[in-house]
Amino acid sequence: MARESFLRDDRWDDVSEETGMRTRAFWRPDPGWLQFGASVYELAPGAPGFKLHMHYGSEEMFFVVAGSPTLRTATEEERLAPGDVVYCREGRDGLHTFTNESGEPARIIGVSAGRFPDVVAYPEHGYAWVATRDPEFPAPEEGDAGIIARFDLPETP
Repeated sequence: MARESFLRDDRWDDVSEETGMRTRAFWRPDPGWLQFGASVYELAPGAPGFKLHMHYGSEEMFFVVAGSPTLRTATEEERLAPGDVVYCREGRDGLHTFTNESGEPARIIGVSAGRFPDVVAYPEHGYAWVATRDPEFPAPEEGDAGIIARFDLPETP
């Protein structure tokens, strides 16, 4: 059994000024066990967050730990509070992103059930990617850099 703490450590795998987010990924402890993972996201005050997106091949649950992030879906925006849980289905019904319009940091734990390869579509931006690893994080210095392909989405009438 692998054991880590998301409370005691202040280590971050990715810090993005563009999104106003810090991310710490809790990688699967066994490379053969690829169906479960989690991340802690911290959104700075005023953070625009990541792009509105949906997964094909993965479902996600998000737990608000601190602050009051805003969830945006295809049809609505809703301000969340600590203790709120959001479930994002696979595909168009799971379209989502989080922003932080408040003056305080917000922390969310995201848990995903799915496997690579993964397809993630960004309909507002007109593209998607297919990947054998998470393309949002830098390629590992050693080992498999993964296969990542980006393609344009067809326009919808």
